[in-house]
Amino acid sequence: MHHYYALTNDDRTSSRLKLALPAMLKTPFANMPPVQVLQAENASGEGYRDWLPFVEAQPLLSDEMKRILEMYNKHIRWKQVHLIHPELNHQALYWIPWIPEVEGTSIHTEFYPHDHTLKRLVLDLSRVKGHHFFRLADIREPYFIVSLEAAESLLRRSFTGFRLHKLALM
Repeated sequence: MHHYYALTNDDRTSSRLKLALPAMLKTPFANMPPVQVLQAENASGEGYRDWLPFVEAQPLLSDEMKRILEMYNKHIRWKQVHLIHPELNHQALYWIPWIPEVEGTSIHTEFYPHDHTLKRLVLDLSRVKGHHFFRLADIREPYFIVSLEAAESLLRRSFTGFRLHKLALM
């Protein structure tokens, strides 16, 4: 049996990590420089999670998490972000992913009629089978999807900052 999960922000904990210029992450991926240095503020060691959701559609991934997820999708492109915290003399390497999109929604997916936002997501197994880490092309919301295999790899390594929500399949 195949299972897929939405990779979402973990709202159970509050990350104290803030960026001096978070607007830099709202730049379209193609226009971003290959390497950026951003200053972190009000952070302690526990603020550096593996999945940092500064911008919903463009999270930052730790170097360790990147290495695992790129094994599941060779077509991802990456840009480096070095987060520095001068007061703590701390630097951390993160990555911004550009993840290929898959048209994988089922005809059973439901949308709200007034603004066409997602009401209930149902994946079409025949369209997503064989994909392990991807985004959905045919919806407005920025969903990151992982297969059971990829999800297990993330959980085995105790990565932080995200939650997994099981998705319906047809």
